Amino acid sequence: MSFRILEQTLLFDANRILIDGERPILVDAGTGFKIEDAIAELKALLDGRELERIVLTHRHFDHVGGAKRIADEFSSELLMAPADAEVLRRGDSEATLGTDFGGRIEPMEVGDLAEGETLSTGEHDMEVIYTPGHSAGSICLYEESSATLVSGDTVFVGGIGRYDTPSASRDELEASLRKLSALKVEALYPGHGPEAKSGGSRHIINGLRMLEDYP
Repeated sequence: MSFRILEQTLLFDANRILIDGERPILVDAGTGFKIEDAIAELKALLDGRELERIVLTHRHFDHVGGAKRIADEFSSELLMAPADAEVLRRGDSEATLGTDFGGRIEPMEVGDLAEGETLSTGEHDMEVIYTPGHSAGSICLYEESSATLVSGDTVFVGGIGRYDTPSASRDELEASLRKLSALKVEALYPGHGPEAKSGGSRHIINGLRMLEDYP
């Protein structure tokens, strides 16, 4: 399976998504509260291949809490948008909502992803799309050839991300959803909940309609 949501270790953990190929990419790292289970699953799936890159869709602890431990285990580079990277570099447990989840963030090295940058696994070419709103540095990854969107917490199958936390913005979320609505999306792999194998664009449009009904 080229795009795979890994086994969820806790109910409130984010989806960890493995994009396969010669150079696999892991998208998001979960809270890290059951990190040994997560690492064991990754080792089994990688089957001796390297995990060079871990892409973090945004700053929140349920997506980044396990990032440093996984990166250290696999000698991986951590990558995310600059607007969110700085809070991880300084180990800010408040700005990452770590304290809300009962966890802490350690300072870690994080590289910057540029808007429009392409990350290739050899099998898939994923474009970085800036989608602020849920957080200042939220991103999605999109492959045009397969019409696949890895959406973080910007849009879910049947919902949209919150915009009432630090660095979030309703107006920016609306603009980001409108930006995504211009794409052809079939498969949608969100930061929480199930994926949609087809009809992904419908969930983006429905997300915009939901936002219109929210204050």
